Amino acid sequence: MSARACQVFISHSAHRTEEPATQTFLDALVKAMKAVPGLAPQVDQKDLHPGDEWLQKLYTWMGLCNAAVILLSPRAVTRENSAWVPREANLLLWRKALDPRFVVIPVLIGGLKPADLAGNPFLADVRLTDLQLAPGLTDKAKIGKIVQALSDKLGSGTARLAFDPLRVHVEDCLQRYAPTESISSTLTGHFGDDPWQPYVQPHQNLSHKMLRCAVHDTVDPVIVNVIQGSQGDTRLGVRLFEALFPLRLPAESAGRLLSLCRQQEGHGSVLVNAHDTWAVRMLLRTATGLPRDDMLRTWQIVEMPGDWVERDTVGIVPELARLLAEAVLGTNGWDELSDRADLQARLQEQLARLSRQLLDARRDTGVPLLVCAAYAPRWPALAAELVVHFPTVAFLFWTGDALPVGMPSGDDCVPLSPSWPEGRDHDWLLGYRRKHKQFGGNNA
Repeated sequence: MSARACQVFISHSAHRTEEPATQTFLDALVKAMKAVPGLAPQVDQKDLHPGDEWLQKLYTWMGLCNAAVILLSPRAVTRENSAWVPREANLLLWRKALDPRFVVIPVLIGGLKPADLAGNPFLADVRLTDLQLAPGLTDKAKIGKIVQALSDKLGSGTARLAFDPLRVHVEDCLQRYAPTESISSTLTGHFGDDPWQPYVQPHQNLSHKMLRCAVHDTVDPVIVNVIQGSQGDTRLGVRLFEALFPLRLPAESAGRLLSLCRQQEGHGSVLVNAHDTWAVRMLLRTATGLPRDDMLRTWQIVEMPGDWVERDTVGIVPELARLLAEAVLGTNGWDELSDRADLQARLQEQLARLSRQLLDARRDTGVPLLVCAAYAPRWPALAAELVVHFPTVAFLFWTGDALPVGMPSGDDCVPLSPSWPEGRDHDWLLGYRRKHKQFGGNNA
């Protein structure tokens, strides 16, 4: 997966005539950042265009950037009417208080020292001195330190936040189908006054807030409110409910399940005290933050017929291969892998070509294929044999209300632990179906 650019907001008060040294530093910093793939500096001098609503755009940049650099020059902190850098510093440090992962790098330039900030009326309460101000370095060394810190952030997971796909999906649904008046009234009625509301589009603002409260069913009244006035054929309520429901399932179980599925790829099986794959799919969405369609594109979940457990490995391999081919290549995928007339030669060519396609699919999606079936005592041992033929596959067996007594032990078969109380996945399903119907779904 290619990394998204790390958007870096640069707060400054550079002026080519009044403070040319600051402008020189800014130009050199931007040039050094642009030389690093993935770093995208945001500078008002260069990135604001004629006709832009510049105030709104600046606040949007500060609200959505991945990191920030604050250039503290004499002009920025001492000029009587230059309140922009202190104001931006306050907003950027507020973001850092909300999310410690947010990187803010203040840097002293133009001969300023930390003591120069102590009595500054604009910056006295901002506590910039709690952060690294890089005093005592040359300008070139400061730029090098800044770029290195931002590169480290880029390498440590700036590609996307875990729930970005879900947030984008909810935001898109709101923008497409929710009446503007309903969005505004929902923000006011459920979330009260919000200082960010004038600077971020209301549908963006509401999507963030809905994700934050989606871990409880308290998000359901928000959905009821925002769909008021929407057209029934858009199924907005169903879209929002389907997207957000997985976030209210237990995160511990979801994260553990995802870890075990990856761990057992090419190794064996996972046992889950569920009644079918519905809970498995929902928990994987809980763990990955993927909307339903993204989940279907990323994870291939194949269900095996229960009667296969009575067959031997030789009999199951071609049947499972056929299912995997259909999952990865689509309808008739298995038949298209070979056109040889000789049945044995045809089977060997099909298996060889399928092996390459499964490996390519694994590289594309980044996740194992998941083969599921109702638990039977023989399945774990059989799965340990089958993964030899299908090393990009993990097996998952659901066991009903509880994990079996005297279940197999060893690394080849690992139970989901801690498991949830008996029948809890059935309660989740019934609650889901009831709410889904209330929001306009047909539960077909």
